[in-house]
Amino acid sequence: MRPAGVADAPAWSALHLRCLDETYRPIFGDAFADRQQDAADRTAGYDRDLLADPRVRTLWALDDDGTALGLVSAGPAPAAWESRAGVPAPVVPRQLFQLYTLAATHGTGLGAALLEAAIGPADAYLWIMDGNDRAEHFYAKHGFRALDESFPAGGPWTGQRMHRMVRTTGPV
Repeated sequence: MRPAGVADAPAWSALHLRCLDETYRPIFGDAFADRQQDAADRTAGYDRDLLADPRVRTLWALDDDGTALGLVSAGPAPAAWESRAGVPAPVVPRQLFQLYTLAATHGTGLGAALLEAAIGPADAYLWIMDGNDRAEHFYAKHGFRALDESFPAGGPWTGQRMHRMVRTTGPV
């Protein structure tokens, strides 16, 4: 595992898009997954912004040959899009923005290692697509619970809904 920076942006976005495809094509179908790929420039811009922000912790997992296997980013909340979308204010000040690993690594502990390296035991929240049961079970195993809410997603995510999961050491 190593920190990622702006110089890593092209490779980071390539991995991000590959993970999006591996994650969402089986859940939401080809049309949805193809929209994600068609929005590659938008994804790259989002990734560059995260990688350039000194307040955001960006890490990726690499194999012995330097091949990227997973990525994670976390930082202060809320994300800029949340304010524009008019969603309620976050309940904790830290957000897990991204956590993706290649499907071939699922079940190996890589996701848990990235999560721990990015936020440790800190209070945090994340956004998850409704219907992504595998991810929801993963986060629940790591102390997150779904909030009773659901919002329409925008941009290339249009047509799907999303909700937050939160992990706190006290009441919400």
